[in-house]
Amino acid sequence: MLRSLFIAVILLLSACRETPHPPLRIAINPWPGYEFLYLAERLKLFEAEGVEVRILQFSSLNDSRRAFELGKADGFGGTLIETLIAAQNSQRRPQVVYLPDYSNGGDLIVARRGIDSLKALTGKRVAIEPGTLNGYILARALAHRGVDLHAVRQVGMPQAEMHRALANGEIDAAVTYAPFSVDMLKNPQLQPLFSTREIPGEVLDVLAIDASVVQQRREQVDGLLRAFNRALLYSRAHPQEAYAIMAAREGISAEDFRNAAEHDLKMLDSADQAAFHGPDQRLFKALQATQQVLLDSGELRQPQALATLIAPQP
Repeated sequence: MLRSLFIAVILLLSACRETPHPPLRIAINPWPGYEFLYLAERLKLFEAEGVEVRILQFSSLNDSRRAFELGKADGFGGTLIETLIAAQNSQRRPQVVYLPDYSNGGDLIVARRGIDSLKALTGKRVAIEPGTLNGYILARALAHRGVDLHAVRQVGMPQAEMHRALANGEIDAAVTYAPFSVDMLKNPQLQPLFSTREIPGEVLDVLAIDASVVQQRREQVDGLLRAFNRALLYSRAHPQEAYAIMAAREGISAEDFRNAAEHDLKMLDSADQAAFHGPDQRLFKALQATQQVLLDSGELRQPQALATLIAPQP
């Protein structure tokens, strides 16, 4: 009888042990700002922070956002645009937990030679990746020049196909970003018409994680963010090594990666995060402004509860 009681106690204690969490699954697409997650993995910084992370690589923003919406990822790298669209399209609740960077020229509109202004896009075919910040960039660029969004013909297309379509004359312009834009800008048939350098600080890149994951696995989420920040600081101390690692995955040269990371993006470390959550509510106001553009363009059907899209600060 004592033996049976002992076995029962052991089984009870085993059942009460905390079940280990599975890896945090983070979906990303090619973009220099997200590569610091991969650098953290290469440097074993997730392991050092006691968190297991699985990076899920997708070819487009749309695909990584959809993976999150379908429950195949716990979080994703994107922008405020994808965060709002994911909240609309699914029962999941993405929450911004970190701002890796903001675009400072990294997102742009590239056109065929002979199209010398945004006004010249009237009636032209402009490729965008549906359900991503591409539509936002196009809307803001045209508004910046006083051109109605409906004056252009939007063509849905994956980023990876845009360069070929431009070169073949299938489209007249494309909304794109690094690393896809790197080869486009080396093509003498093409030229840039607009970039996010003209709307500084507007396009914020984010790491967004489902609210239930943030609530239940906060320690792991914080470990992920610490590892990301350590990778960024490592790149500042060892730029040649770090850029070579990240550039190889993006399929571009280390020099092209450096130009993108240092000139077309403004990378944000952990010390920069507080400024977006202070009394002036920079992040919340950016969400408000972004949502209004998406409502006006028809990409959002109804307003979202914006405060629920920002994770509580630790």
